[in-house]
Amino acid sequence: MRTIEDSREDPRGRIERLEVEIAALEESAERCGKIMLVARAGVFAGIVILAAAFLGFLRLGGLAFVLSVSAILIGIVLYGSNRSTRDTLRTDIARRREARDALIDAIGPREVG
Repeated sequence: MRTIEDSREDPRGRIERLEVEIAALEESAERCGKIMLVARAGVFAGIVILAAAFLGFLRLGGLAFVLSVSAILIGIVLYGSNRSTRDTLRTDIARRREARDALIDAIGPREVG
């Protein structure tokens, strides 16, 4: 959303501000991706442990069983939450890139060379 300050700000300053925002959002999106990877590993580990127990390769006590199921459930929740956050961040990044590109086009840079 544009404010009165945005309309008064120098286009080059707005471009710089958008670049900083884009970099911060990209960093957050990357962090979400890393959390998603850890969440997948947790789900996979929980499933492997439960499968091994059900197939008779591993004997689980009550606590190990609860931890396995918890790993699966927590992994699913973490993955889903971070995926939606990452998707929202990607949308925000695309909007800011469009705004930055429009400002660059409005300045009308000259080709050097």
